[in-house]
Amino acid sequence: MDQTEVMLCMDIGGTNCRIGLCDRSFALHEKEIVSTERMTENGFSSALVTLLRTFLSRCKERYSVRGISLGFPATIDKARRTVLQAPAIPGVDNLAVCDLLEREFHLPVWLEKDVNLLFQYDLQFLGLPSEGLLIGIYFGTGIGNAIFFDGKPFMGRNGVAGELGHIPQLGNERECACGNVGCLEPFGGGKRLNELCRNVFSEDSIRTIYRDHRETEQVRAQIDAMAIAVATEVNILDPEYVVLGGGLLQMEGFPTETFEERIRRYVRKPYPERNLRLVYSRPNQENGIIGAGIYGWAQIDRK
Repeated sequence: MDQTEVMLCMDIGGTNCRIGLCDRSFALHEKEIVSTERMTENGFSSALVTLLRTFLSRCKERYSVRGISLGFPATIDKARRTVLQAPAIPGVDNLAVCDLLEREFHLPVWLEKDVNLLFQYDLQFLGLPSEGLLIGIYFGTGIGNAIFFDGKPFMGRNGVAGELGHIPQLGNERECACGNVGCLEPFGGGKRLNELCRNVFSEDSIRTIYRDHRETEQVRAQIDAMAIAVATEVNILDPEYVVLGGGLLQMEGFPTETFEERIRRYVRKPYPERNLRLVYSRPNQENGIIGAGIYGWAQIDRK
């Protein structure tokens, strides 16, 4: 029986880890979702190895796996070999993921920030040009940011560029999960909505907070923080396109018009505001896995 060539892809999030096999046409096979919390109970690295070993053994008869491509919600070293810090996942700071998995499975392993893989997907499936400077901003538990120039991610000196959620705010003394004080993310990310549901809208579910409370002062302030994050980067970089996505924008009742109005309020006039191009990511929980496939196959083709 002929085997299908595939990339083993994994999108690791703070809540769930999604795994699947991505072929060269970027179609997914053998998809699976695992709780991230469950994987951290007895050590994330050992759980990751066990999960991949089980997954590979189940698929080895039908598929030829060419490599492993993973995305982490984390800062990653410039060589793209080691997770430096992942506040949402206990036990992975300074984890040399590529070395670990290459020893275990004798396959090439590629590592990238999860948001860059989401953006790889959007570049491909939204038909956006690779030339010039494009940015992606994704609002989920935190604020993810991809900065691409001529089709390649901008990494910075240490590999950790694009930490948009960690812009310090004047007068903000709140401690962030990253360890710093004053970051924007605790006000513009999904953790703020969880906090509001616990302390302000205690009778409500986070799933309907935008639908039922988007006119309240507290929710409008959270939307404002999201808009400030977008406008800040637009004012600095003047990008060709801004891709907006993430789970918050897909929630029921999300006030898209208000969000865009607030972005345009804070973006400098007349330019870049006059030519600002906002596009939206396609809502799909598989985007990160497919993005990992796009990234992994690109590494194979460069060899």
